[in-house]
Amino acid sequence: MKPLIVLSLIFLSGCGILHIEIRDKTPAKTTTQRQKEAPQEKKKEDPQEKKKEDPKPPQEKPASLRVPMPVKGKATPTERGYYITTSCNEFFRSVSDGRVLYAGDDIKNYRWVVMVESNEGLVYVYAMVDSLLVKRGEGVKRGQPLGRVGKNKEACGLLFEIRDQEGRPVSFEFML
Repeated sequence: MKPLIVLSLIFLSGCGILHIEIRDKTPAKTTTQRQKEAPQEKKKEDPQEKKKEDPKPPQEKPASLRVPMPVKGKATPTERGYYITTSCNEFFRSVSDGRVLYAGDDIKNYRWVVMVESNEGLVYVYAMVDSLLVKRGEGVKRGQPLGRVGKNKEACGLLFEIRDQEGRPVSFEFML
């Protein structure tokens, strides 16, 4: 229930209906405070110790999440995900096994929305759709049709986002 409430609040804030601001209330430590807390021991450097030390491994870029496209089309990045332009009346499909957290049209600017919580804990959001084939609480399998894409102004398409359990957007790429 908590993820559903959190995601609903996030969508309302994205629509401009509600403003949410999260602040860290822990005081920031200054450099002098950190220096006082750090141990002041100094060891004699052994030249043989230096030779044994391995060089630091290069910092690797974190691996990006890669997911299949929920519908064939042209993906255009948005602030939180992608808008996939496709032909009208096309079915969109689940990108992962999971359970439907939300299916409805209560969120004005997103029109019909389906939120699927995957077994890995991610929430896949399919928005701006025309009709739904699933309902809340229903289990879904990867590749299962969830509904039909909607029409946005002159083009048909689907808004697709991925969120973590706290409702924060997750960076991802589509598999080719």
